[in-house]
Amino acid sequence: MKAILLALLCCLPLVSQGQLYLLNRAVERAASRVAERKIEEAVDRKVAEKTADYYSALLEEGRLVSHAIHFEEGTATLAADAQPFVKGIADVLRREPTVKLRIETHTLLAGEAPDNLRLSQRRADAVRAALITAGIDGSRLSVKGLGETQPLYTDPEDDYAPLNQRVEFIKL
Repeated sequence: MKAILLALLCCLPLVSQGQLYLLNRAVERAASRVAERKIEEAVDRKVAEKTADYYSALLEEGRLVSHAIHFEEGTATLAADAQPFVKGIADVLRREPTVKLRIETHTLLAGEAPDNLRLSQRRADAVRAALITAGIDGSRLSVKGLGETQPLYTDPEDDYAPLNQRVEFIKL
């Protein structure tokens, strides 16, 4: 099952080699059931991000976590590969004009906490700006940069630590 999912990821154009390596290594090193489940969920998200149903889950579940929105290293500049995800969120918001979102961004544990907090706030602002550019009314979007305050993994040397860097969309 894992091998099939990883093979499928190789065929998807928006998955970088670095992401594939990280997911593959994480699958190989998973020692416990909890860790294995988290990895499988990350792989499932990667596959699902390519479908419209993935984005509509935001409406049903009230939260959507993305590891597909990347930024230039150490900056709040959205990477080109983030555009399809931004477009998917914008499409959902166009179909549901009364939905409001909070955009929360999280950083890695590396670096100084105050710097990470400022960086994550600028990144949240950048995602908001991208959605406004895509035609979404800014009054429907609030932002919150959380820096490294809510890590998924607390050991910065852990193979899973890169998954701490993420963008979450919360339906308000």
